[in-house]
Amino acid sequence: MEDMEATAAEYRERGWTTLELHPGDSVLVDSERRTGLDVVLPGPEFEELESHVDSRGFQNVEVFRAEGDELVYVLVVELAPESEAAVFIPAYYDPSQSAETIESVREAGDIRLFCRRLNDDTVQFVHDDPAPFLPEPIE
Repeated sequence: MEDMEATAAEYRERGWTTLELHPGDSVLVDSERRTGLDVVLPGPEFEELESHVDSRGFQNVEVFRAEGDELVYVLVVELAPESEAAVFIPAYYDPSQSAETIESVREAGDIRLFCRRLNDDTVQFVHDDPAPFLPEPIE
């Protein structure tokens, strides 16, 4: 969370509008309904995200990844350069519990980020390079 706050502050100093999210849970999922990184947001933050996405074109992404404590941590920064807006989404998952999903995502060649509420309302981001989101492949 400290990394997210520091990175968001850097964007704000450059004049960008930022939205920092605080997911209650995150996991890599592979089901009939969705495959990708799934984060659950509190209702007010989800509503704020919806309004940000509706009024801006998020086309770019910056991903910061760290591995440790048997978890993969990612800070996803969804970027709308034309409107100078950034959404910060921290997430984590256990790669030992997600090996099949990681391979499915690698084979698909893209990754979906599902930001949702408990009632299953969802804002989805799709990225055509899953590598920054995933642990280094074991050779």
